[in-house]
Amino acid sequence: MSETKKIADVLMQHLPFGAYDHSHNTVIYKDIIAHSKALELVKISSARIFAVLKGIPDALIDEFEREYGLPLLCGQSDVGNTVDDRRAEIERVKREGHVLLNIAGLHALFARYNQTVLSVQTYVPMQCLGPCVDPLNTDRLRFRVTLTLAKPIRADMACLSKHYLPASLRLDIK
Repeated sequence: MSETKKIADVLMQHLPFGAYDHSHNTVIYKDIIAHSKALELVKISSARIFAVLKGIPDALIDEFEREYGLPLLCGQSDVGNTVDDRRAEIERVKREGHVLLNIAGLHALFARYNQTVLSVQTYVPMQCLGPCVDPLNTDRLRFRVTLTLAKPIRADMACLSKHYLPASLRLDIK
C-alpha cells in the first residue's frame, strides 16, 4: 500500500459517520487522495530537511526549547545560558523526556533539583503467598508513592508534581 493510500485511509477514518459515504468510489475520496498527495510531499520534504540537519541550528534553539518545554520550571537553573549548554539540555530532554514513570526517574528528577531521595515506597497488589499485613493495591493506593526526602526540602514539590510527574501519581512526603 502506498504512503498516499495510507494517509487517505487515515483521513477517511476521521470523517463523521452518517454524514459522508466512506466508499472508495466517491468524489470525497478523490478529494482526499489529492490532499493525501500534498501531505505526502510535506512528509518527504520534512524528512529531507531533518536528514540535512545534523544537530540543532543556533537560529532554531528558541523553537526547540519551546517545543520541549524548556527551560525547566520550578527554579531549576543549573543549565547555563550558552548555546552549547542549551543544546545539550535539549538533547537530554529528547533522550530522557520529562515524564518519569519509574523509581530511577524519580531519583534523577530530585537529583536535578539538589534534593536527595532517602526512600521510595510503592504499594503492590496483594500476593497469594504474602503475609496478611501487606498493603492492598486498592483504588486508593494504586497511584500512591511515599517519598522520604532528606531535609531541608528545597524543591518546590507542588511545582514538580504539577509539571513533571504523571497526573495520577500521588506523592506523600515524609
